[in-house]
Amino acid sequence: MVLRATLCHVINRDKLLLKEATRGVSKGKWNGPGGKFEKGETPEQCAVRETFEETGIKMLKPFFHGKLYFFMDGKRRLSIEGYLFSTRKFSGRIRSSEEGPVKWVRISKLPMDKMWDDDRYWMGLMLKGLHFDAYIYYDKGNKKVKEYTIKIKGKVDL
Repeated sequence: MVLRATLCHVINRDKLLLKEATRGVSKGKWNGPGGKFEKGETPEQCAVRETFEETGIKMLKPFFHGKLYFFMDGKRRLSIEGYLFSTRKFSGRIRSSEEGPVKWVRISKLPMDKMWDDDRYWMGLMLKGLHFDAYIYYDKGNKKVKEYTIKIKGKVDL
């Protein structure tokens, strides 16, 4: 069964809001907030809810960049269908949650060695406001991307 989830990036000038996951598949990694859909939720509703629950930030006008298709554990079978959102418009103050500590990180100093390996391939496209889909194939230990394809679909009006 394919897991459907969101991944959200809140952008504040030259910084991204990142969370160090304390559990789940991302445990120990710095990542944007996001998570699994609840029954009846749209991708945008899930993105807004998960971001607020995990960071205290309410995303205003989230932009849908596209889907991230993850093939995990060295397999060719789809594991996760991720919906990628970002926003530069938000309200609230950051706060950590049981999901993990959150902090603003300068984009020029992202801790790529502590993030998912695939981030290096599509993060720049998201920051430029592009609309794209990415197909990401991980090795058996889910440490390194062994193959990826990105299909750029156009620019999002940020």
